[in-house]
Amino acid sequence: MDKNSHKGCSQRHSIVRTLVSSTISCGIVMTDSENTLGANGLGMLQEDISTKKKKRVSRIIDGGLRELSIIVCKKVECKGRTTYGEVADEILAESAAKRNNSTSLDEFDEKNIRRRVYDAINVLMALNIVTKYKKEIQWKGLPCKDTKDLEDLEGVRIKLINGIRKKTAYLQDLEEQIGGLQNLIRRNQQMDMSGIPSEGFSLPFILVQTRPHATVEIEISEDMQLVHFDFNRTPFSLHDDAYILKLMQYYHLPGHSCVTQKTVAHSYSNFETQKV
Repeated sequence: MDKNSHKGCSQRHSIVRTLVSSTISCGIVMTDSENTLGANGLGMLQEDISTKKKKRVSRIIDGGLRELSIIVCKKVECKGRTTYGEVADEILAESAAKRNNSTSLDEFDEKNIRRRVYDAINVLMALNIVTKYKKEIQWKGLPCKDTKDLEDLEGVRIKLINGIRKKTAYLQDLEEQIGGLQNLIRRNQQMDMSGIPSEGFSLPFILVQTRPHATVEIEISEDMQLVHFDFNRTPFSLHDDAYILKLMQYYHLPGHSCVTQKTVAHSYSNFETQKV
């Protein structure tokens, strides 16, 4: 096995731990000895025996049954192809080596570990992580999304990002409008205090801008709800009150700083002076 394969094994151990632990805790795979009882009123005895067995395996394998399942998963993944006996033999040998041969495993411990290895392999098969053909066990891989699912998720992500950008731009525009209105209110208040006659028009409004010598034909409906402009192919532009107030934020009131909530991205040199 090369270094890249070993690196891939170790990177996915945490994911395998979660999958295997969840499956074991949910009881997907149960042994014959655990299924023989229950309907005959000996449920309490079954639970007590099972608990004692688990504790005994925990003393043999550091971390208990879940850690044993992870060890089995790692071995099958790194080998690619193996057998139940090969995996069980390696785990027993490693367990004996860790105990420094101080005490050998008795027959019950060995059978118990082999049974738990068999259970762990069944768990991996139930999760579709490994496949079994006769005695050979083959690593299949962790479940993952196919290409189409990933493309769909990427499309949703891009859509959400674009939506956030649009809302951010809209929020910025609203903040600039607030700054323009606050600035206009302060200017009008100062004009009233100084006795300057108030000449202007109310909000909202639309400013039509075209060339100075353009011929413009205007028709207004009787109810004043519809206005028709004919610029005779002369270029023109329309600006609402929010745009004009945004540009007016460049003017500073005497003795006061201009109220702005966002820096306006327009140059004063590009603005022809208009009075509101």
